[in-house]
Amino acid sequence: MRCSYLIVLLLVLLCHSPLASQYKVFLSNNYPPYNFVNEEGELVGFNVEIVEAINELYNADFTIKSGDWQKINVDLNNGKIDAIAGIHYNNRADSRFIYTRSAINTSHCFLYNSEHQKQFTLEKFRSLKSPLVAMYKNDVLIHYVKSINPTAELIFINSYQDLADTLENEAMTCVFAQRVGFMYFANLKENNHIRALDQQILERQLGFMVSKDSPELAAMLNNGLEVILANGTYQEIYDRWITPYTARDNHWNRYLKYIVFGTGLMLLLFVFQIIINRILRARINSKTRDLQMQLEVNAEVMKELENQKNKAEESDRMKTAFLANMSHEIRTPMHGIIGFTELLKTGGYSSEEHKLFVDIIEQSGNRMLDTINNIIDISKLDAEQETVQYSLVDIDLLMQEYKNFFLQEAAKKGIDLILKPMDNHSSTAFYTDEYKLNSILTNLIKNAIKFTTQGCVSVSYKVLNDMAEFKIEDTGIGIAKSKQAKIFEQFVQADTSYSREYEGSGLGLSITKGYIDLLGGEITLHSTPEAGTVFNVKIPQAPDFNV
Repeated sequence: MRCSYLIVLLLVLLCHSPLASQYKVFLSNNYPPYNFVNEEGELVGFNVEIVEAINELYNADFTIKSGDWQKINVDLNNGKIDAIAGIHYNNRADSRFIYTRSAINTSHCFLYNSEHQKQFTLEKFRSLKSPLVAMYKNDVLIHYVKSINPTAELIFINSYQDLADTLENEAMTCVFAQRVGFMYFANLKENNHIRALDQQILERQLGFMVSKDSPELAAMLNNGLEVILANGTYQEIYDRWITPYTARDNHWNRYLKYIVFGTGLMLLLFVFQIIINRILRARINSKTRDLQMQLEVNAEVMKELENQKNKAEESDRMKTAFLANMSHEIRTPMHGIIGFTELLKTGGYSSEEHKLFVDIIEQSGNRMLDTINNIIDISKLDAEQETVQYSLVDIDLLMQEYKNFFLQEAAKKGIDLILKPMDNHSSTAFYTDEYKLNSILTNLIKNAIKFTTQGCVSVSYKVLNDMAEFKIEDTGIGIAKSKQAKIFEQFVQADTSYSREYEGSGLGLSITKGYIDLLGGEITLHSTPEAGTVFNVKIPQAPDFNV
């Protein structure tokens, strides 16, 4: 293996004598401490010295310059330069370029001000309520922080210098950033209270991206990195530019001399062994807790996804039944209108038959109009476009109108219709949305009459200072216990079969419940199959009109 490297190095040296053409290697001018222009206008940094060491090793006569990051990428793409140093490798490399081996790895971590946060750990951060975190705006970073503490409040900042400044604010819990770049600016401000947690997140490789037209340059950079790693040059550069910003805060160093002085070499080794074991155990426990929490989160997510899937399937089933019923409810009266209209065209019918046909057409039209109005109302409720319009409502007059309107329909079915005030009824003025109240009571009374074949339908009511109460009771077919829990939901009917016995869209109770909710009221139901149903409705007085 070593022989092959030496052969490649000899070829590179032969191909790149001082007479050969220069290679143009460019870097960003603003990525400290990796590569940047200092106050004296010099291009310096870790990557700069790596390139210079390889250049000196091969006497390759590199042209090393800096520029705007976006521009030098465009220049490489256009063939104006040969390579870029200090580029983060993506998950999938661009096939237009050659990528060298990694020169260094970078990572993110949590950083905090030890003057404001005395004992800051990942576990403590997880338990805090709405901690304030400063960071670059990046979807991956946001997702990681939120996975640890969903209540975290994020502040997005676009420069490491500004990020370093934020930790001077006592309200700031921590910063989540690239460790080396952040600590560079923290050290410039001589802030010795900045601490970094050990967890390394979003590790990425940093190296060279070389033009496809310069494979020999890529080989030279790869082999040069191997050589300077072996001869110690790389470590010297690393210690000069990177080590000052990666050193961990070790509190045991403060007490090391006392331990050595008090217990001797053997005791010191024993203590260190205990410390190492505890640190490893704590890290293992921390990782285990993190993994356990992630597993619990994943389990909850899967459970929620399963619930949502089941709800979606149930919703689709109910919508299918609803659409089938709506189709039936619209087609049936439409056939009646078209059929009897055709009969009227033919003539030859008596005046009684003519009147009968017109009555049937009118009834069919009204039935279809009711269905369409119900669909419009439920659509507006579903889209949250319905609003409340308050006005003065005469409840006693409204009840008299219901009696006049429904009395004939009840008489045709041979049932009694009773509308009466409760014992403690008052004639106090009542403010609410008259249209919605009328729709609520009309739907409930109409349903009571429709589903009652014998006996009576009773409507009792009372109005107090802050509330109007209504009780609609019938002796009809009732509602099965299994249907009562869902009877007010959209797309749900007590009988969803295509050939059900009773006509109607089945939207009345959904609209009723929607309007009651808009008015801030409540509705309760008690029903026994074949014995009857009781609906109790409470509607509050409009807030601005309470007496």
